[in-house]
Amino acid sequence: MTDAYGVMDFSSLKKENSAAGTSQPLADEVSVSEQDLQGLIDSSQQQLTLLLVTSARVQGGASFVDAVRAAVGRHAGTIRLALVDADQQPRVAAALRVQSLPAAMLMMKGQIQPLFEGTVADDQLQSVMEQLAQLAAQEGMSVGEAPSDAPAAAQLPPELEHATTLLQNGDLAGAQKAFEDYLETHPGDPEAKRGAATTRLMERTREVDLQEGRRAAADAPEDLDAQLLGADLDLLGGHVDDAFGRILDRYAAADAETRDRLRERLLDLFDVVGADDERVGAARRRLARLMF
Repeated sequence: MTDAYGVMDFSSLKKENSAAGTSQPLADEVSVSEQDLQGLIDSSQQQLTLLLVTSARVQGGASFVDAVRAAVGRHAGTIRLALVDADQQPRVAAALRVQSLPAAMLMMKGQIQPLFEGTVADDQLQSVMEQLAQLAAQEGMSVGEAPSDAPAAAQLPPELEHATTLLQNGDLAGAQKAFEDYLETHPGDPEAKRGAATTRLMERTREVDLQEGRRAAADAPEDLDAQLLGADLDLLGGHVDDAFGRILDRYAAADAETRDRLRERLLDLFDVVGADDERVGAARRRLARLMF
């Protein structure tokens, strides 16, 4: 059943006090209306924007807005938050083809791509924002300084600082070589492994339309290349378990050559997420069971 949004009926969702959360809006946060949507799209040529569509009727929605603000605020000046109140702006929600709330979308260089629907955990939000910040740097968009009250990052060796700077500036080839050179003399270094794996992920997805890539994976479940790319896109969207599951679900019935490719990609994604993440541990255990 559809309602004024032109999509689905949200009337069963619990009413909260506000769709805008209880925390203070960020300095450059935008409240989107029908009149200024096009201007926001145009300005996304310069600044990457996270578009969050929500409603006062979403259970837990206000708290989730606060969590999103906290995650975006760590990348002030790089990621701009734009909020759409679907109750107040139903035509905007309909134009964005929202199917469920809350819905997060990436607005970049005049294009809008879906990121995720529903609330996600804080660690997943942080992962998504880090990937978006890297994407903004890669595409030469506005990149701001970290907030002055943010905790100081651990000092990296100069070689890794250089490699990370190359990655942030979008020089993927240079960053890859710098990370690999460091790994030759410091094998197994977790930061270098993560940087190299992240660079490979960005290289594999830099020319990919997110929506088309997801559609291709859904339409061709037996196409290995489509599924590997789908796993990459899952991870970019913060769906870590989905990325790992997409690969592991195909591993048991695969032939030896296909298993090698699946395992190689899975290990690469493990390095992106980090060995200390509990989701990596769970996926490693599942992989071990499937291998033996």
